[in-house]
Amino acid sequence: MRAEAAAGASPVISIRRAEILDAGPLAELMIALGYPTTENEMEARLSLILPRIDYQVAVALSKEQVVGVVGAFIGYYLEMNGRCGRVIALSVASDHRGRGIGAHLLAHAEAWLRAGGAAICIVNSSTHRTIAHRFYRREGYQATGLRFQKDLQPPGPLPASDSEI
Repeated sequence: MRAEAAAGASPVISIRRAEILDAGPLAELMIALGYPTTENEMEARLSLILPRIDYQVAVALSKEQVVGVVGAFIGYYLEMNGRCGRVIALSVASDHRGRGIGAHLLAHAEAWLRAGGAAICIVNSSTHRTIAHRFYRREGYQATGLRFQKDLQPPGPLPASDSEI
């Protein structure tokens, strides 16, 4: 942890809803997570996600530059009553890490999920991301399971709308 974060200094950032014009910096933040993404691909994803009320994408700004992103989704349980939330992406630019921006973005997503009636927030984190695991534990998250993944089809272009799914 950097000295300014350890001393409790709050980062000078603002958080706002993401916009299509943020596609370039958001693509870079996805690349930093290990997900190759072009600006055009991010633009297409945002055009599908931003209009939806069950998703939220928010960006952290420092000096009017996008330096972080959080994406969240809220839905219903099938296995029990109630709603659950999921953080689907959290990334902070490498030169802005250790300043509390990730914690602010996560708190922003949690507040949105709480307001939507979510009982819990679930975060998936790849097994090799040990620094991220420490971060989530510090933020009050517990490791409760193991994720399995199977590729069902090669990645292709996104549909133009949900009606094409």
